[in-house]
Amino acid sequence: MKKNTLWILSFIITLAFAMFQRMTGPTYPVRGHASYGSSEISYRFPRSCTVGGADCVMKVKSAVPLQGYILWKRYKSSDEPLKAEMEYADGVLSGSLPGQPPAGKLEYRVFLHTPGGDISIDQELSKTPVVTRFKGAVPIWALLPHIVFIFSFMFFSVRIFLSLFAGDIVVKQAVVLNLGFLLLGGFLFGPIVQQYAFGQAWTGFPFGMDLTDNKTLIMLVFWLPALFAVLKQKNHKPWIILAVIVTFAVYLVPHSMFGSELDYAKGEVTTGK
Repeated sequence: MKKNTLWILSFIITLAFAMFQRMTGPTYPVRGHASYGSSEISYRFPRSCTVGGADCVMKVKSAVPLQGYILWKRYKSSDEPLKAEMEYADGVLSGSLPGQPPAGKLEYRVFLHTPGGDISIDQELSKTPVVTRFKGAVPIWALLPHIVFIFSFMFFSVRIFLSLFAGDIVVKQAVVLNLGFLLLGGFLFGPIVQQYAFGQAWTGFPFGMDLTDNKTLIMLVFWLPALFAVLKQKNHKPWIILAVIVTFAVYLVPHSMFGSELDYAKGEVTTGK
């Protein structure tokens, strides 16, 4: 197999993993379509909002004018649901939720006014409310390197793995560089991003049970022996295969699972729930 083909295949596999992580995670917006009379409507409900930002808006697109409202409450609280009216303009019925502290969560449902009474926009959403989490604004100088380094780590992990079965020689510089991507993306810029977003730099072991941080730590634990084997010129193939398999398994776990969450009763941020 030609080297150019390996690079292209590595990029495609990495992109597939990245899309899977994004689309299966608890912060990916809820999207769908529903029928309203003889018309078709589409909706987008966020599950991640920026504190003080303009991204916490529920939108329902419809060619027919609609009226509706949002019923919301603080997540895992005994609060009575509150109503926020929505407005229709330019083919979109929209409404927003009140801001919350970083890691605060709200659960909500969207209802439409109909001649037969108020109905939930989706039967499934009427049973299981949408939950959105608020985060602090993260500056681009921290977020962009974090994304680039983590993507590069996965990209090189796939490329190194494919080279083992394509007759290429895995040079130690590639493994060293790959571990550098992990350290920079997961242990330098990752904590910076989390500090801005939720006020805590590291919430994994031994300080907490944040799954994202712990996944990063697990990958490091398995890549260090692989690096040692390559540097010592021992039989590094089994160690690299093991490290990559663990990396693949980690990337199959949706992003942001069991992350930071504000306990409204205690007034503190917890992880691992």
